[in-house]
Formats: sequence, C-alpha cells, structure tokens
Amino acid sequence: MELFIKICGITNLEDARSAVSYGANALGFNMYEKSPRKIVKEEASEIIKELPEDVIPVMVFANPTSIYVESCLEVSSRTIPQFHGDETPEFCSSFGRDFLKALRVSGKEDLQTIFENYSKAWMLILDSYQKNNFGGTGKTFEWQNLKGKELNKPYLLAGGLNPENVEKALSLVPCAGIDVSSGVESSPGKKDPKKVEKFIRTARNFNG
Repeated sequence: MELFIKICGITNLEDARSAVSYGANALGFNMYEKSPRKIVKEEASEIIKELPEDVIPVMVFANPTSIYVESCLEVSSRTIPQFHGDETPEFCSSFGRDFLKALRVSGKEDLQTIFENYSKAWMLILDSYQKNNFGGTGKTFEWQNLKGKELNKPYLLAGGLNPENVEKALSLVPCAGIDVSSGVESSPGKKDPKKVEKFIRTARNFNG
C-alpha cells in the first residue's frame, strides 16, 4: 500500500499546488484560531476548489464548537475534519463525515484503548505532546516506543518530521502515512518547495 502523505498548515494556493505536484495525498488547513498557520474558511474554500479530485482537503480543529465545524465543512463536500484537541469520540463522529483524530503522545498513554475508543475514525494521527499546543510544534516524540506495536487501526505519524529524519522515522514506526507541517516551512505558514519535494521524495523512496 502506498504511503499516505499529508502536508499540513497550507495557507496559500502556491504552496498547495506545489505540494500536490510533488505527490501529496492530502492537504491540511488550520481552522484553529491560535494557530500561526490559521486560515479563514473563505480562503481555504478558494484553494480547495483548485485541488485535484484525488487530493483530500482536511480542515484541522482544536476543541471547536459544533456550529463552527459545520460552518467550515459546508464550503466543500469533499473536506474531512481533523480534530486535534480533547474532542470525544461522539463529537468527532457527529458530523456525518469521515474524520481524522490526532492524539498527542507523551509516552504514558494506553494507545490500544484510545484507538478502540476512536474506532470510527478514518485514521488516527500520533503527534508529539506539548502543553497548550495543538500540532505544528516541530517536536518529535520517542518513535521507538511504537516499534513492533500492533495497533488496531491505521495511523499517521506526525510531530517534528522533516526531510532529514523522515527515513529514520519510517524505519522505526509501522505507520500508514506521515503528516508534516513546520518541518517543510521557511516560516510559519509558508512552505519551502525544496523541503516539500525532498520530504516527499525521501519518504516515497524509502517506502518503495
């Protein structure tokens, strides 16, 4: 199965087109108010309209209200939500769409139980834990803790990935895909096309 690659924190059409041209499977749009990569739904909508049908647009939320999620999702029937906060399984599955759920890993979690609780998720995302931060931290976690661990659902690896360490990460973690944001940027919200290209090429080459 081909490695699934999501480029998150897209804020402009140029970066979106670049990521797609290098082979990204999904693009993430941060709808979380405090994110340095925040984008308003109207701007996200204009970018999503330009994406090929086989590229999945993902809107990223952190502890949102139902009304806010619904108002953002209505811009496109293709868009799926990603929840990066403390949302319950019931909340995540209440919008009638496939969804992604990010789990911030500190090393103390019972991942098997958490995976079972979010069994309705399309995929889960394992990200690094940092208090009061919901993704895009540039920090890794102990990947070796996942080596050989059999979890009952496909997941994406996130947290501190970049072109230099993605091969090591893939050698340790039996993930279905990878999710990157700050590791391929020149500044928050602005992707570096050379880093994006190298990241995707390195990951694809490793994955065969």
